Amino acid sequence: MTSPYASKTSVSQLLLAYVTMLLVFGVLDGVWLGVVANQWYFGSLSGLLRDPFITWPWLVFYIGYCAAGLYLAVLPARQNLAKAFLNGAVVGATAYGAYNLTNYSIVADWPLPITLIDWTWGTVATALVSTSGALAIKLKD
Repeated sequence: MTSPYASKTSVSQLLLAYVTMLLVFGVLDGVWLGVVANQWYFGSLSGLLRDPFITWPWLVFYIGYCAAGLYLAVLPARQNLAKAFLNGAVVGATAYGAYNLTNYSIVADWPLPITLIDWTWGTVATALVSTSGALAIKLKD
């Protein structure tokens, strides 16, 4: 299924937006998980974390999530950065909400503060990543 907006966007714009989104998401999430929220996650979830981490699942997530963000948030925004931000926030709130609320519901001792922090983070991060994709398309236009 192709997006009704894809015909107005060149392949090079789509690729640039996608690569931009991957890079921005990688940097943002790296800073978030590695610096800002590291203590919160490790302090609250230490009994649930693998050592060492398995990397392929989060790589698959990044690849699919940025593709979904491009399709669901960036392309419908038609280069409107505010709309891309809002669309991204909706996608992020939905995706991260599903993950965090499900964990809180079924994983024993899953902390409510982590649920709320991560849900908020996913909403903001996806909004920013979607805006970066829309900006890449706009600048390439």
